[in-house]
Amino acid sequence: MEKVIIPILFVIFLTAAIVPRIIQKRKKIETVGCIGIDKRIFFLGKISLFTSFILILVQLFFVNLSLFEIREVFYWACVALLGLGVMFFTLAIMGLGTFSLRVGLAQEGTSLRTTGVYRVSRNPMLLGLYLMALGSAIYVQNPINWILVIIALTIHHKIILVEENFLHKQFGNQWLEYRNKVRRYI
Repeated sequence: MEKVIIPILFVIFLTAAIVPRIIQKRKKIETVGCIGIDKRIFFLGKISLFTSFILILVQLFFVNLSLFEIREVFYWACVALLGLGVMFFTLAIMGLGTFSLRVGLAQEGTSLRTTGVYRVSRNPMLLGLYLMALGSAIYVQNPINWILVIIALTIHHKIILVEENFLHKQFGNQWLEYRNKVRRYI
């Protein structure tokens, strides 16, 4: 029974990530904006992040990848972090609305989101991904996974810095006021 919790969390995560994009594609709404950093680095961050997620499932169902004994506490820590991460990610997607989800910076008019989960974190979607990656690092205790997580978090933080610069230019004082009230992560 325990082995189904993590796959269920990943199904919720993937549903929250994919369904809005499908709706946008059907309505012919552009889903890719200006990435803001070198595309190779951007995709390295995405590949590193999702590989660390896949390693959770590999360890759970196929082979022990950890250098240390797998303890139940690591499994439950992973479940807790994945659960929190999926929650933040899903609430962030819902807070953006179906037609606002983009990869990169929006090229058309957009509005600054400051309500809902965006009152707690300026980057709840990435906070969710960070928590999920931390869950992976705790459960799959392997230097390769740790390196993947570090690469992913470093690149995503760089993406956030570029986005914040864009938001400052786009929204000016409204952004500065929001930035001063709400933390970058939590």
